Amino acid sequence: MKALFTSALLASLIVFVSCTETYVGPQGPVGPQGPIGPAGADGENAYVFEWENVDFTSPAYEVILPYPDNFEGLASDVALVYFLWDTYETNDGEVVEVWRQIPQTILTDDGALQYNYDFSMYDVRLFMDAEFPLDILGAIDTDDWIVRVVVVPGDFWDSGRVDFSDYDKVKEHFNLPIFNKSYSQQVRR
Repeated sequence: MKALFTSALLASLIVFVSCTETYVGPQGPVGPQGPIGPAGADGENAYVFEWENVDFTSPAYEVILPYPDNFEGLASDVALVYFLWDTYETNDGEVVEVWRQIPQTILTDDGALQYNYDFSMYDVRLFMDAEFPLDILGAIDTDDWIVRVVVVPGDFWDSGRVDFSDYDKVKEHFNLPIFNKSYSQQVRR
């Protein structure tokens, strides 16, 4: 009885497996080309804005940088902030800009000093924080900053594809415009 049941089960399995094979017929002719749609505007991956002569003043030591009126930010956007930290001249006479991503912590003789920011869909707020009273800082720490803000739409945010701490890599990745400005050499801490 057991052998008869096993044989019947095996025969059923063979029948079911052979019935599940599908036949693919020959490829049909290629259909006509569809109509070409209208050309759309080129999309942008990110936006960059620059502010010069940014000063942190007493008592709050914060600055609000509003986005331009013609820019519409979204709640899903991400803002990256960079300070022009240094410039130097190469042997060929080229001035090289050194940009640092914020937040940035500096160890001073008085303790830690931090430049930081937060952002909304309307602006970026820069602020300073320290382990000591900020009013003892000199102008080199508080005045004449050049700030670049890169606004990246949330759809393009992919932290695995680019090193956001390197402004030049961000500029290349998002094809940001080049600012043709020459900055005087000013060395920060």
